[in-house]
Amino acid sequence: MKPIDPRLLRYARSTRLFLAAVVTLGLAGAGLVVGQAMLIAEIVVGAFEKGLDAGALRTPLLLLAAVALGRALIAWLTERAAHRAGAAVKSELRGRLLDRAADLGPGWLSGQRTGSLVALATRGVDALDDYFSRYLPQLGLAVVVPVAVLARIVTEDWVSAAIIVVTLPLIPLFMVLIGMATQSRMDRQWRLLSRLSGHFLDVVVGLPTLKVFGRAKAQAESIRKITDDYRQATMRTLRIAFLSSFALELLATLSVALVAVTIGMRLVHGDLDLYTGLLILILAPEAYLPLRQVGAQYHAAAEGLSAAEEIFEVLETPVPASDGTAEVPARGLRIELDAVAVRYPGRTTDSPGPVSLTVEPGECVALTGPSGVGKSTLLQVLLGFVTPTSGRVRVQGTDLAELALEQWRERIAWVPQRPHLFAGTIAENVRLARPTASDDEVTQALRDAGAWEFVAGLPRGLDTPLGEGGAGLSAGQRQRLALARAFLADRPVLLLDEPTAALDGETEAGVVDAVRRLAVGRTVLLVVHRPALLAVADRVVGLPSVDPQVGTGESPHQGPAEATGRETVRPGAAPSGPGEWILGTTPERTDKGQGRSTGAAHPLTRVREIAAAWRGRFRLGLLLGALAVGCSVGLMAVSGWLISRASEQPPVLYLMVAVTATRTFGIGRAVFRYAERLVSHDAVLRMLADLRVSVYRRLERIAPAGLREQRRGDLLSRLVADADALQDYWLRWLLPVGTAILVASGSVAFTAWLLPEAGVALAVGLLAAGVGVPLVSGAVARRAERRLAAARGELATRVADLLTGTAELTVAGALEGRKEAAKLSDRTLTGIASRGAAATGLGGGLSTLVSVLTVVCAAVLGANAVAGGRLAGVAMAVVVLTPLAAFEAVTGLPQAVQYRQRVRRSAERIYEVIDAPMPVREPEQAAECPVSPFPLRLTGIVARHPGQKADALHGLDLTLEAGRRIAVVGPSGSGKTTLAQVLLRFLDPCEGSYTLGAAEARTLDSDAVRRLVGLCAQDAHLFDSSVRENLRLARTDASDTRLRDALAAARLLEWVDSLPDGLETLVGEHGERMSGGQRQRLALARALLADFPVLVLDEPAEHLDLPTADALTADLLAATEGRTTVLITHRLAALAAVDEVLVLDGGRVVQRGAYEELATVEGPLRRLLERERETDGTPADFPS
Repeated sequence: MKPIDPRLLRYARSTRLFLAAVVTLGLAGAGLVVGQAMLIAEIVVGAFEKGLDAGALRTPLLLLAAVALGRALIAWLTERAAHRAGAAVKSELRGRLLDRAADLGPGWLSGQRTGSLVALATRGVDALDDYFSRYLPQLGLAVVVPVAVLARIVTEDWVSAAIIVVTLPLIPLFMVLIGMATQSRMDRQWRLLSRLSGHFLDVVVGLPTLKVFGRAKAQAESIRKITDDYRQATMRTLRIAFLSSFALELLATLSVALVAVTIGMRLVHGDLDLYTGLLILILAPEAYLPLRQVGAQYHAAAEGLSAAEEIFEVLETPVPASDGTAEVPARGLRIELDAVAVRYPGRTTDSPGPVSLTVEPGECVALTGPSGVGKSTLLQVLLGFVTPTSGRVRVQGTDLAELALEQWRERIAWVPQRPHLFAGTIAENVRLARPTASDDEVTQALRDAGAWEFVAGLPRGLDTPLGEGGAGLSAGQRQRLALARAFLADRPVLLLDEPTAALDGETEAGVVDAVRRLAVGRTVLLVVHRPALLAVADRVVGLPSVDPQVGTGESPHQGPAEATGRETVRPGAAPSGPGEWILGTTPERTDKGQGRSTGAAHPLTRVREIAAAWRGRFRLGLLLGALAVGCSVGLMAVSGWLISRASEQPPVLYLMVAVTATRTFGIGRAVFRYAERLVSHDAVLRMLADLRVSVYRRLERIAPAGLREQRRGDLLSRLVADADALQDYWLRWLLPVGTAILVASGSVAFTAWLLPEAGVALAVGLLAAGVGVPLVSGAVARRAERRLAAARGELATRVADLLTGTAELTVAGALEGRKEAAKLSDRTLTGIASRGAAATGLGGGLSTLVSVLTVVCAAVLGANAVAGGRLAGVAMAVVVLTPLAAFEAVTGLPQAVQYRQRVRRSAERIYEVIDAPMPVREPEQAAECPVSPFPLRLTGIVARHPGQKADALHGLDLTLEAGRRIAVVGPSGSGKTTLAQVLLRFLDPCEGSYTLGAAEARTLDSDAVRRLVGLCAQDAHLFDSSVRENLRLARTDASDTRLRDALAAARLLEWVDSLPDGLETLVGEHGERMSGGQRQRLALARALLADFPVLVLDEPAEHLDLPTADALTADLLAATEGRTTVLITHRLAALAAVDEVLVLDGGRVVQRGAYEELATVEGPLRRLLERERETDGTPADFPS
């Protein structure tokens, strides 16, 4: 972190005109300040020494009023120019950052935490605002303004100028020394904030999984630990940063005090006249002010500078070379793979091994092989996301590296193993590759993909909004929407990665027919685990099994831990490691000061209630802040009296009290300001820690159903940026207002004691500047401030969309459109901030105008009072200079009002999440949980998802006894997963009863229900940590032996043992460093390790090749023998081992009974079996 980073200066070239304007305006403002000082000195001397009244002083008084107007105009123009200086650079940096992240591709992105990248592209870039709009211009002012002020002082008194010249360089020296000490701390603070953002996103996405294993509530303490680490790191940084400010304040104020005392002593001895003394006294602080402000602005910009280091790390990461320019034919594409192999860093074998394959134009080739052999990686090679370690890929005889990659991807329709659905309507998602497609074309694509039936049944059809990631849809429904995208894209090359995964046999048959139609005349490469699609293929190519360690090669997005700079988790690692983050081993404790108000309370009232436990600290901070500003007023007032009295040349002893007071006020200002900052910031950061924990706890209660419509980027913005914004309620609203009231009251009382009418004028001026001006600027800024938080959330959402769906956006050709959407959000945010800056400038200008006009009024009243004998001449300077200093207390109030408006909107956004209705009502007094859940009974269950009109389950009855195993089968969307949600109390039934033993489930705590009923979901979340810590989520005290037993039962032990880091291997965000099958098996191992009395297995063998899937299902049934199990599956193999089969269709049980019994009679199960045998190509071998 450098005070002047050349890389940032390169971006500042685009705004050098505005930067120059800020410096020029600052220089003009300095000239006006010099003129103001000369006029005030002339007025005081005229009244004190010459006895002139206001009439005789009309000319300097009018000129002083004109100076007030000039300074007000310059203040407004400076704020506008400063904002423009930062806005263009921020937009350019953000755009380049997103461009580079997208250019680096899915492989690089998978090694990053999405939440951290979103924070970097939003808050990180915004943090640079102070650098460009405040710090850089202030550097220029720090050079020119002191020179201009000194030039005027030296013409009057070289001794005072010499004192300033000697002491002035000490300020930048201390800035450099203390800045060096804060550098590493500020970098660490930003890394902690980035880590906090990444963890928040990972945990929010994984909340359902945390709840299944009873770790969600304990996670609150882990979040508290992370936020406490952030608070402590921030406070360590702030102590040094505030020490820097303390040193600067102390040096500046003591230097001014030294100048004042020197002037006083020389006045006593007749070596100086009063006019010169007053002029130097007023100008001396102005010589130090620019350098003091450089220090303050540098520390304000320090977070942005730390973020800039990470931004440039991304911008300077080399993009994989893509220099191809060869044209790609529109049709008839022949694809050749010549000994293509991929080996990932840290692996000793290839995955896939050398593959040679030719796909002729119009030919459909199926790739088969065990899970983890590298089939998906081969598709990634064809897409240009992975560069082969050896071998070549040719298209129409041209090497893939020589082709125009963008044009090549325009020829491809791709359905990945885990398709990404974006927050938006169904139609928008299907139109990803063809945004101009008509509704009829979208409908036909949905029909071809077998998705139209469930889409047509939704209340709003094509216009039905989807949650991020397709929240609210089953896995099969999400898969079919992704297929519909491919059908609508209508491209000559099709790459389909398990396109019928998560589909039942009947739906699969329809999709197979559609794929057969679509494949005509196209070059098709299928990754196939289920044999139904083999009938479509003209040729089947089996990839050979390899050493198990290459299983990670199935995912193109993985790499070793070293590649991303992350540490491998070890047993007994530091508490801040990813393991503790997931497990949350710290005992939960009760929050202090959590608000108890309901959603009906005013949001700012609720914000105040959050800080109830820290009110004592805030009151102390208020007192210290008032004393600091009071010392400034006292220093100016006493200095004015000292110089005026010294001009009468009394004995020096008469001045000693004033001399001592001057030094005391100078030291006191710095000491009280330092203490106030430490106390108030510590209280605010403690409050934020409590707030984040309470927000998380609310999210935990409403997840997963209550978060279906929340977009991750916006949710992250609410949890981090909006939560952080609440600190401004105290630091930039209540404390400034409280300080203004205390200091203004004291200043008015003191001035009124000297001259009542001057006290009244000061009171009116302070009220105008402290109440009237904030009301005006607040009214101007109100609309902008209310829109600001929402605009930030929208930008975060766009960025998250772009970064999480980069691969599909790239292939679909929609990446540029998404980039433009993010840039549009950036422009919107910039426009809102510009209007806010205009309001800030207006407030600053009006405050300056009122301040100087009040000084004019005080001078008029004081001059008349001195001329009339009602005020001692020595007090004239005090009457004039006290208002000049007192306005420091109120000049920040216009911006404080804007902060209040901003905080209110941020609070509203946070409470929108907190006050969301809970899909599961917890009992006020939970009944005692039964020791055994048996018998577990569902009677007449009717269940409906929030916002849906149709029942997902209707009239379902089910009884589970100890050791009984039941299979639930049926078409996609028939209600199977809804049944699992009801069993785990993720969703309460609308009608019917659900009992565990003799206890009604509604009367039990939902966590207690999930201790008895567990789940392995088809989309179970894997956290960005190690294999070990993902497993220990189920049982924190599990030994390595138990972990290995669970892995063996899930058929994953051999692969884990083959990895260089074994159990410590990092799995990546959402398990991106593993193949789909490996992710599923790790989730299975975790569920088996938990040893639930009742285990619900929701499609446990998805993403596995059929032999492995059937073998795994058989192994699971063997491993769960004697344990009550609900197996939800599309595959009907091995069902003979269960006690009962339920067939669901349309949310109703259409058939139930023993497998042997149902398989021998005509009915739904028999038809499903026949369809499965037909698609598998196996003989119909039904029980007789």
